[in-house]
Amino acid sequence: MSLLLWIVVSDQPGPRPTEWTKDYGLRTMDQKKYNRLGKEKSPYLLQHKDNPVNWFAWGDEAFQAAKKGNKIIFLSIGYSTCYWCHMMEKDSFELQEVADVLNKDFISIKVDREEHPDVDQIYMDAVVAMTGQGGWPMSVFLTPDLKPFYGGTFFWRAQFLQLLSNTQSVWQKEPEKILESANKITEQLQSPPSSVLPHKGGGDSLSPLWERVGERGNELLQKAFKQFQQSFDHAYGGFGGAPKFPPSKALSLLLRINRRTGNEEALNMVTKTLDAMAQGGIYDHIGGGFHRYSTDERWEVPHFEKMLYDNALLVWTYLEAYQVTKKELYKNVAEETLDYVLREMTHPEGGFYSAQDAGEVDKEGEYYALSAEERHQATPPHKDDKVLTSWNGLMIAAFAKGYQVLGNESYLKAAQKSAAFIKQNLFKDGKLLRRYREGDSKFLGTLDDYAFLIYGLLTLYESDFDGKWIEWAKTLQQTQDKHFWDSEKEGGYFSGDPNDKTLFIHKKEFHDGAIPSGNAISALNLLKLYALTFEEEYRKKMETLLATMAGEANRYPSGFAQGLIAIDYYLDSSKEIVIAGPLQDKAAKEIVDFAYKQFLPNKVVTIGNKPLIDDKTTVYVCENNVCKKPTTDLEEAKKLIQDFKKYDLN
Repeated sequence: MSLLLWIVVSDQPGPRPTEWTKDYGLRTMDQKKYNRLGKEKSPYLLQHKDNPVNWFAWGDEAFQAAKKGNKIIFLSIGYSTCYWCHMMEKDSFELQEVADVLNKDFISIKVDREEHPDVDQIYMDAVVAMTGQGGWPMSVFLTPDLKPFYGGTFFWRAQFLQLLSNTQSVWQKEPEKILESANKITEQLQSPPSSVLPHKGGGDSLSPLWERVGERGNELLQKAFKQFQQSFDHAYGGFGGAPKFPPSKALSLLLRINRRTGNEEALNMVTKTLDAMAQGGIYDHIGGGFHRYSTDERWEVPHFEKMLYDNALLVWTYLEAYQVTKKELYKNVAEETLDYVLREMTHPEGGFYSAQDAGEVDKEGEYYALSAEERHQATPPHKDDKVLTSWNGLMIAAFAKGYQVLGNESYLKAAQKSAAFIKQNLFKDGKLLRRYREGDSKFLGTLDDYAFLIYGLLTLYESDFDGKWIEWAKTLQQTQDKHFWDSEKEGGYFSGDPNDKTLFIHKKEFHDGAIPSGNAISALNLLKLYALTFEEEYRKKMETLLATMAGEANRYPSGFAQGLIAIDYYLDSSKEIVIAGPLQDKAAKEIVDFAYKQFLPNKVVTIGNKPLIDDKTTVYVCENNVCKKPTTDLEEAKKLIQDFKKYDLN
């Protein structure tokens, strides 16, 4: 009998209880005081501070307790606006009978996935490898040395108690089975995927390698398009069946494919999906903003929580679609979403909050079914008011682009204020921190914190042309390169700190998940930094990263939309547009407005110190560091800016 069958009698959820057990409050002072979460700042951990479970936060105290007692670790990962996390708390963690078992035989650790995305990703991969699916709440059983041997997501109480009993029985009677399973799973997770284009991370020039990748770049875009065609829902938009998540990066990639091939089907997939989402229940028609996903194929019945990152990514895509189609619906959705974030999700000093809840257990979505007048009178759902560096980077980019496309000064101010907030509160001793809440900044930044913030700063620079954003972006990129770049093997950035001994595996992610790949965003950042500075180090890392990413994407390119957006940028006639002349000058403003009102994604714009011609605003349009003849003729400049390389999807 396999280990998993020894531990779990049934892998099917048990029946839902008809009513909650009423013995929530049966706990003694001795039991309660061992719950260590009351000193934490995470809203999710604080939601569990009064559980009778002797929760630890992720850290050395918990690890040492497990080793000293030779106890299995029960790791519970979730976030404060997770509906099913609340459900499992009500059904299990608030009950003394469950707490008694956990407290006697296990070391129980509670983790906010938004504070520890590196920890969450590692154990999510383990759960998916073991069960074929993942989600939150995530429930994982670890050996005392942090290696996973079994896991799942939500368990009803009866099933959970049986699982705890069986796990402890095996650990007591046949611990070698658990250790063997843990070692096998760890070995499987540590095995790197075979790269189509293996290469070393160093070297002075990668041109021969990149020439090979460049030859296949269009092929990857073609293959991704065919995969989008196969999974597209022609009736309701989106890809695949229910549940449906907003496919923002896939739609942005399809807009680029349409631009460079003229293929109308690519554009139709975008507009069909954006229309359906904007008109469906996944969009909050009263308050603005998008819910996390649709439980049905029609986008009508949402899972009601709202995440900052979803709304940042969707604003960007709706703005790009507005640039292409000039459809007022897309402009209105982008404006209403940004206004929602300004109104309800912005810290007084400038940072953006993380999420809003779906509602109380058994009352999910009730608030969003109220009329506008009843909105104003009712208490809104719980808000997770921590400020995350990575998600703020995405929203800074969204607000900056909102200013570029829509011209609303309040959007520019919001982006500037958030960037200043992060620099003041989450940038210490030359390094980024991950989370801020109630005056407390904590946890060293991950790859996503650096990559997404740099992405936001570059977009912000191209909005107000203040050089301090570029200088800070360069500083952050230098730190990112120092701490996360894999210089020993095939290149690319590790997701977390490779020197963190508590992470039993050091991952590099190239495919997109709920948020874009940090490596893919980094590739785009390096492309733009190189275009703005001409510094060779950016080019070398960018070409290594793109080559590695192209090899990874070959297996299933539609899952690498953000990486293919970077590859599209590289393969296109990407432009460096330098405007010599004061921004207040009518001609300079006309060129800037032209560059931002059109859909011209593969470009950077800067106000430069190059000489004017006859005291007139002069435009320099460059490709691959080679500038065309400067011009003061604005119509000629626009033609040069609009030029691009075409390719064929056949």
